[in-house]
Amino acid sequence: MLRKTVPIFFLCFFMMILASCSDNGTSDDFPNKSIQLIVAFSPGAATDTQARIISKYASTYLGQELVIVNKPGGGGQVGWNSFSTVEPDGYTLAAYNLPHIITQPLVGQTSFDIDTFEPLVNWGGDPTVFAVKSDSDIHSLDDLVEQARKSPNSITVGNAGLYVGQHLATLLLEDTANIQVEDVPFPGAADAIASLLGGHTDVVAGNLSDIYRLGSDVRPLAIATEERHSFAPDIPTFSELGYPEVIMSTDRGIAARKGTPQEVIDKLEEAFMNILQDEDFLAEMEQAGADMLIMDREQVIADMEIRTETYQALLDSIGVTQ
Repeated sequence: MLRKTVPIFFLCFFMMILASCSDNGTSDDFPNKSIQLIVAFSPGAATDTQARIISKYASTYLGQELVIVNKPGGGGQVGWNSFSTVEPDGYTLAAYNLPHIITQPLVGQTSFDIDTFEPLVNWGGDPTVFAVKSDSDIHSLDDLVEQARKSPNSITVGNAGLYVGQHLATLLLEDTANIQVEDVPFPGAADAIASLLGGHTDVVAGNLSDIYRLGSDVRPLAIATEERHSFAPDIPTFSELGYPEVIMSTDRGIAARKGTPQEVIDKLEEAFMNILQDEDFLAEMEQAGADMLIMDREQVIADMEIRTETYQALLDSIGVTQ
């Protein structure tokens, strides 16, 4: 009886060790299950739309499914607060938005800050555009400014949340044009656009990619770029209309949680960089109106350091920092 028991005992012990190694995972076999990507905005808006295109190619380059998990609210804060608590094992990633993840901790209490994120890649930049419904009596940026000067806070401007790029563009316009509008933050860009199209808000400060896809339903007033954009060359810049300070975009990328093993970060960066260079992927992104701004991990880290200083100075200059 003893001779039968001992081998069974050692067999069970060995299997427990194997199971433990499998459960804990190693960098050698990463990834061995699907990966979640937290998108901190509503389904259907630009970040979600573009993240879902990335997810289509994930199995080819990652070897596992990339599952989009929408956690909208607070201009992204709900999703990123949640991300700050996840296990740093590479199996839960976040789509980050700039300047949002830098500016929001500077002006309010969040569970995350810039150090929560280990950037992997940046995939795109999306300039801010002010637009109205096609039948609006606001025909130009001059109309908007003139009406706001005559009746402060009479014009409602929807955006994807407080202190996101679009909101900062609005603050910059208010400051440089010496006007006051009524900021209306929404859980995400899709909600802000729905409000505009439903006639509930007068203007949307939105992403070029979203405005581009809306076509004739909206009338763009100005774009927050230094020069006119190739996707929409008919939209004048704020600069040429007299407001050169209004330069703003929403840049997007993917990050792991701080503390993720370096071997895992390296594998993820390589896989996502391969996706971003796939010709079929790039064609789909172009069709979606996505302006690519591809940076690897090292480039993103350097860019974030510069941006942190820039946005701190910007927020200080317009008087919104705590």
